[in-house]
Amino acid sequence: MTETKNNEGNAFRNESDIQEENLNNNSDLSRDSEEKSGEESEASVFYTFEAAEDESEIPKKTAVLMNFLELREIDEELADIEDEKGDLPSEIRTIKSKVERLSESLSAEKERFTNLTDEKNSLEDENSSYEDKINKYDEQKFNVRSNTEYDEITKAIESLFVVVEKNEKKIKEINKELEGLNLDSHNRETELSELKEELNEKEKQLNELNEQFLQEESALIEKRNNLISKLAPEYVTMYEKINGSYNGEATAIVRNGNCSGCYNSIPPQRVIEIKTAENIYTCQSCGRILISEELQSNG
Repeated sequence: MTETKNNEGNAFRNESDIQEENLNNNSDLSRDSEEKSGEESEASVFYTFEAAEDESEIPKKTAVLMNFLELREIDEELADIEDEKGDLPSEIRTIKSKVERLSESLSAEKERFTNLTDEKNSLEDENSSYEDKINKYDEQKFNVRSNTEYDEITKAIESLFVVVEKNEKKIKEINKELEGLNLDSHNRETELSELKEELNEKEKQLNELNEQFLQEESALIEKRNNLISKLAPEYVTMYEKINGSYNGEATAIVRNGNCSGCYNSIPPQRVIEIKTAENIYTCQSCGRILISEELQSNG
């Protein structure tokens, strides 16, 4: 009987052990499933991150930035050529502007002179006509038949004299203004002649320099136009606007967290973003287009 009970007890224990083992196995399976699920989840997150970095989903601006770098090199060379020409281009523009203003002034003065001369001639003709009438009235005074008729002729003569005197006063004013215009026009014509002579000389010098740099400048401009044609219109507008302010220095390199253009510091997070080249960033201080040093080195 004892042996039977022991066997029954073993059987009971074996059944319990089996249940416990099944539970443990299920637990292990659950843990394995969770671990596998976690691994799959981690793998999924990592893949999504990689996918987000893929250029097919977020196009990087590396090509645009490299284009900007090439444009800067060209614009720097073009700026150097302009420096070789010195102040001649700006001096020529200034002289041309003066010549234009003087020519306009001379034209206006000549028009004024013509109008005043016409007015003066008209007044002189009018006075000549009135003087003839006065002389005729004077002759009629000797043939009057009454005092009333004499008084009327006298009044007519006096009224004509008033107009003649008024016209003569106006003619004197016109003559004075004409003299001033003559003097001013003479001075302006002299100045204009000197400016035109100076302009011709400076244009001659500039033409000689242009011939000297013609081949080099033409090649640079052609290369520049090719690069510009590869950029989207908004990038062209952006670059040209900045280049207009800095003349060949539209871009700046980020070195040690600083802008190479203005030497102001750039926030660390922005430095990281600039390195990814996923967007175009400009310096908050000087407005230049920022490019990472690594990208420049790779280029």
